[in-house]
Amino acid sequence: MIVDKFSNLGFYKSVIKNLDNAIEAVKKLEKMEVGKYEFEGGFFMVQQGVTNPMNEGTFEVHRKYVDIHIIVDGSEDVAWGYLSDLKEETAYDEEKDAAFYSGNTDHNIHVTSGMCYVAFPHDGHMPVRHVSQSQSYTKIVIKLPAE
Repeated sequence: MIVDKFSNLGFYKSVIKNLDNAIEAVKKLEKMEVGKYEFEGGFFMVQQGVTNPMNEGTFEVHRKYVDIHIIVDGSEDVAWGYLSDLKEETAYDEEKDAAFYSGNTDHNIHVTSGMCYVAFPHDGHMPVRHVSQSQSYTKIVIKLPAE
């Protein structure tokens, strides 16, 4: 998993296919309206909501896509776990490109406005959480091919 500022995301274009197109598409977004937006080489979703407690929910893992979460406003905590250290709870669904796992949430980070994180297929991640108190967020989740 990569955690950085959104302004530094371009540094990772050598390891993330179509990252240039994704960054350009996000920068062209005129209104931060919830929904799905497609661009050449991938798509992204604008999401808004309130976080859930860290001790609720499961880690998610994707095989087809690299997830890039950009916090636009507010904050969230995200837990990370290496796939081989997690226990499968829900088998991989190819249509949803997701499997769900349980595991230790001790490895977590507070992600605030202007920051981003990248989850690769070997990264279990539990986004949209909080450790102590509920947080509001607006974020963009980019999906790029994991090839």
